[in-house]
Amino acid sequence: MSVIATKSKLIDVLSKGSEPHLMTGEQYKESLRDGRRVIDAQGNKIADVTTHPALKRGIDNLAKIYDSQFDPETRDITTFVSPEDGKRYSTGWLVPKTKEDLKRRREMLRLSTYHTFGVFGRPNDYGSMMAMGFLSIIDKIEKENAEYAENVRRFVEFSQKHNVISADLIPDVQTDKNLPPAQKKGTLRVVEERPDGIVLSGAKPCGSVGVQGHFATVSTATSANLDPDAALWCAVPINSPGLTLVLREPVTSPDSTFEDHPIDSNGEELDNMMIFDRVFIPNEYVFSLRNTKLLGLYRESCALCHWHILARLMYRSEIFVGAAQTMVDVLGTDSFQGVRDGVAEVISYSASLKAHILAAEEEAELWNGVLVPSTKFITAGRLQSIVHYPRIMHILRDLSGQGLISRFPSKVWDHPEIGAVLEEYLPGAGVSAREKNKFFNFLWDLSCGAHANRVALFENTNSTNAPVVQSELYRSYDRSEPVKFIREYLGLPEVNREIKKLYKVDLK
Repeated sequence: MSVIATKSKLIDVLSKGSEPHLMTGEQYKESLRDGRRVIDAQGNKIADVTTHPALKRGIDNLAKIYDSQFDPETRDITTFVSPEDGKRYSTGWLVPKTKEDLKRRREMLRLSTYHTFGVFGRPNDYGSMMAMGFLSIIDKIEKENAEYAENVRRFVEFSQKHNVISADLIPDVQTDKNLPPAQKKGTLRVVEERPDGIVLSGAKPCGSVGVQGHFATVSTATSANLDPDAALWCAVPINSPGLTLVLREPVTSPDSTFEDHPIDSNGEELDNMMIFDRVFIPNEYVFSLRNTKLLGLYRESCALCHWHILARLMYRSEIFVGAAQTMVDVLGTDSFQGVRDGVAEVISYSASLKAHILAAEEEAELWNGVLVPSTKFITAGRLQSIVHYPRIMHILRDLSGQGLISRFPSKVWDHPEIGAVLEEYLPGAGVSAREKNKFFNFLWDLSCGAHANRVALFENTNSTNAPVVQSELYRSYDRSEPVKFIREYLGLPEVNREIKKLYKVDLK
């Protein structure tokens, strides 16, 4: 199947539905049967990603979000009516231009987070964030090449019209840091330029949701020292000839039941490495080429991505609050001050993330017609979310007492002798012993299991880890006004210009 067939496949799938710009869950699954080359963790080529044991449940989970676009109870959250043509489109591809748009997108984000319990870091509505980040800095792209800027606009329009899921690929593959950039074989780069496009070889890591999506948006925004051939921004159809997606080992079992694993039984976001073997990218999908001035433009181009990540963690933290209080209720431990203190700490974490999100939206700024939440509050909030996340996991585990250890699978409860004994010996407060057991199975999936640990690792390194974010916060947070106030009050000389520019940064 050719690159052009990616568009044809999506157009064909949409033509069979009741809405011209929205896919049902079944249409979404059909759109993934496009000839993509995927190798599973056993080294086998996958014939159909929608039926493979490691992928099926995760894809089914995302398909339900697609179906919510047609559910009368949720369609006004997951879709919007365009004032231009009166047709419905996915809220995930609503370009935020007003605070109301950001709020609407956040309602969609709440739905996708609660649906997946936040363990899908790249749900349906996330992929648009990088493309819209390109829109927000399109003046910089336009200075390079007006056609590249127009490609960005057309890609966003196409993706909106075709209900696309897009993965984002930013970091380079991990390799020997002592090697000069040009000698790193795995670095994705242009190996040939043709009149109708470019040819890429190399790799990109951590393609979260890539296998479950339609495109990957690529940028080299985190790399400041790449050679020109590796400086590129583009979109890559997942079924491109020469592109291979290699899956990591799954951390959920395809055989798990809802009772035994209330979260893990819904599947996972299976990360992958994308290997490019002379992959042709048509000119229409090229957004920047050999422009080393865009290298390192990470914070600006990913501002909307970071807003989405923090807002997802905010809603996920609400789930943590619910889990903590439910645990207190089913164990009857409300009278213990240490328990109340633990729950209060989880509440404080959640409230702090919400405060950062609301402040960022309140002070949002228009960048080239795209409303971008204040990066200073998003950066500070991201630091809070990363640093305190392990502590929240510890509190949830600590509050459980022996509950996370004294868990038994449903087959044990079904045993005519043992099940009756457990039911008699292990009742909860206001719930049966088996109901209490199911809650702790849920808490295991949320805080302890292999999937929970994969998510914790993901949250720690997602869009750079805490030391990098902390350094960025020091560099970018404008504190010039309070410094000026203190110095004027005390009659101190004006701060040195070279020092001042370290903490007064104008992004736009």
